[in-house]
Amino acid sequence: MKVNEIAALIEREFPKELAEEWDNVGLLVGRGDSDADRILLTLDVTPFVVEEAVKAKADMIVAHHPVLFSGIKRITGDSRIGDMLLTLCRNNIAVYAAHTNMDSAKTGLNNKLAQMFGLKNAVPVEPGKYEGTGLGRIGELEEEMTAGEFAHKAKEILKTPLRLSGDRERIVKVVAVGSGACDDIIPRAKQMGADLVLTGDCKYHRNQEYTDLGITVIDAGHYPTEIIAMDMFEQILSECGAELIKSQMTDIFEFI
Repeated sequence: MKVNEIAALIEREFPKELAEEWDNVGLLVGRGDSDADRILLTLDVTPFVVEEAVKAKADMIVAHHPVLFSGIKRITGDSRIGDMLLTLCRNNIAVYAAHTNMDSAKTGLNNKLAQMFGLKNAVPVEPGKYEGTGLGRIGELEEEMTAGEFAHKAKEILKTPLRLSGDRERIVKVVAVGSGACDDIIPRAKQMGADLVLTGDCKYHRNQEYTDLGITVIDAGHYPTEIIAMDMFEQILSECGAELIKSQMTDIFEFI
């Protein structure tokens, strides 16, 4: 298949128009009419991932996080981004990103998180452009439990250490989840009746305010709440005919 055909398969599931205005999604590097016989799937595009793609002789990288967010004035080997772009172009490797459109889609990352935690009747916390789309998801657990018990469950599901703020003995029935850096949804989730909110990249002083307001929050980290993007890409592209390779990139944070 061609690069633009791979893009069409992804956009059928995660329409580009769902992306936030500040975001940068779609084909970011390369030609749409190039062949994509070998595709590297990844959360991020980093020097490590670019090296992986070169070694694997990949034609295309499909990522969750864009390699480019804002305009750049020069592409040289003197900068991290510039060096990656030069390497990608020299090796004819296209880069495609599905970011906040993947977060917001009906079958996107936030919906997947809600499924992983068994949330019933889950709906978006911040509604998007179309019905059933938007950031975050809020729903009900099958059985109520304490915040501490839910935290242990989350630790097993996401396979990661995590942080909990607020009352660990709080009885939890309604839960909101948000992939990545999604702590902006917390006040809205509280208004919607959430007993607990799970997301990543929670700011320290903001969490102090949430605790004072009686909101229990789990910070599970950015990577652990979004690494499932690779599995989702793999499922979408499973019948495209290309060889799919998963990046071996790990979380930038190491717990010691």
